[in-house]
Amino acid sequence: MNAIETVQHDLRPKLEKLVGYLNETNEVMAASFFTNILVSLTQLTEEEQLLELFIELSTTAFQGFMFDDVSWALTDDVLLYAEQIAETFTADGDQVH
Repeated sequence: MNAIETVQHDLRPKLEKLVGYLNETNEVMAASFFTNILVSLTQLTEEEQLLELFIELSTTAFQGFMFDDVSWALTDDVLLYAEQIAETFTADGDQVH
């Protein structure tokens, strides 16, 4: 499995759970935003597109969504995963850890 397939495999269920919950709680704008992210995720073919997706996710805080505690927790899970993957892609390979 390549990097894109791995991210799709790991992130898709997180997004599906979030979108499902947002639909159940009638958070229409947030559900639409994250559905678009999910659709983009499923259509990825190149790493650059993945980074663009993560940049789009990074705008979540500026969307004005009024989340309940569950929505925040699910969103935080998605964003934390995206942050970890983005750091992996942008890590300097010459740096010693």
